[in-house]
Amino acid sequence: MNHPIIARLLSSSDRRVAAQTLWMSAITAVQMVGWLAQVIISARILGPEGFGVLAIIIAVSSLIHRLWAGRSGETVTTFVTRAVEEKRPDEASRVLRFTIAMSLGLSLIAYLIIAVIVLMASSLLGIDDAHRDVALLYGVVGILISTRTETLAVLRLSDRLYLGLAITLASVLIRIALLGMVWLSGSGLFEIVLVHIVSAAALGVGMLGAATASARRAGMTGFLSSPSIRVPSDVARFQGGIFGRTTISALAYNLDTILMAQFTGAANVGLYSAARQITDTGHYPFHPLKDAVQLQYSKQWYSRQGGALRRTALLFSLVSLAASVALFGLLAVFHQPITRLILGAEFADAAPLLLIMILGAFAANSISALTVLPAAVGRVLPPLSAEIGGLVVFIALIVWLVPLRGAEGAAWANTVYYSVITLIFVPFIISTLRQSRRLE
Repeated sequence: MNHPIIARLLSSSDRRVAAQTLWMSAITAVQMVGWLAQVIISARILGPEGFGVLAIIIAVSSLIHRLWAGRSGETVTTFVTRAVEEKRPDEASRVLRFTIAMSLGLSLIAYLIIAVIVLMASSLLGIDDAHRDVALLYGVVGILISTRTETLAVLRLSDRLYLGLAITLASVLIRIALLGMVWLSGSGLFEIVLVHIVSAAALGVGMLGAATASARRAGMTGFLSSPSIRVPSDVARFQGGIFGRTTISALAYNLDTILMAQFTGAANVGLYSAARQITDTGHYPFHPLKDAVQLQYSKQWYSRQGGALRRTALLFSLVSLAASVALFGLLAVFHQPITRLILGAEFADAAPLLLIMILGAFAANSISALTVLPAAVGRVLPPLSAEIGGLVVFIALIVWLVPLRGAEGAAWANTVYYSVITLIFVPFIISTLRQSRRLE
């Protein structure tokens, strides 16, 4: 990123955003490759029935951990940055300790809930008695990776994302290698779950170690010298809002399928879910940009660089708009062959649903570089309000449209959900940009 031509075209802050976006994109790509390899190998080891049991166990554990163990990476990004810019390194350390303690504590509560559900109501979830121990074992994965967003935020703050990439790559390679050994040995579900735990331990412990080693470079002196987790009240309020938003987002991600099953047949549910998997994948490329630009917004806001913040917002909003047009435009043009290629000929009826959901995905991602702006300056109400408003409309449309239009109704509900979230964000974004003029 230090090429003379690039240096003339982009400011140092813009180059930093671009560099971090590339590193985060590499981490995301490694994760996706690892996920794909895991699916391919596990499916061949277990067969359809065993793979279905594993899918249920993963779904139950992931949902409970997402509902209870909120991600605190945004709290670290916003308030550690504020404390560092305002020369309060002790407060920055306390914020990091607070978020890590919160994530670990909530993940333990989530595990207890998983244990109660598995022991008391496993049959209702499709988990038979023979697989209870495996389900309890898999719940440990959520605890091991509970601090990943916080530690990744520290690596972003310290410009050491290369460590995050190395650790992620190592955990993926461990998982693939061990799964290959399980396949060759003829082992089964229990051994696969052990592989997940070993891989999660490598990722979680490795990231925590890297973050601890990088804390001083990120401006948090004395991170290990005190156990205090006392933070300002606005940090606690922000964390509470992030917890609420994460919970609502988890509900929205899973409620559509559950509600659809009450109003229509399994075939409609399958078509909708398959089409949604494709559009959901389309959201992933925008996550690295959002993470990188959010950190830069926080730095510019708390160092009172209002003009630089607006310039960054303009530049990367144009980038996200252009990327959204390109990605979802191609997906719209080739939605039928893409559906056949990914899902197979038997899912041809999912193509029209994909075309509908592309509209919502485009709306959400076209301004994705701006939707992180309010949280970056410590305002948790905008993302929380957007999630609540989107969820209310989403549920209402599912209940209304699915009995009338089946999977097509659910597809329209999905696209309206993302559109409503986007519209709710707009006035908050405009307000924040206006406030940035007073920083100077």
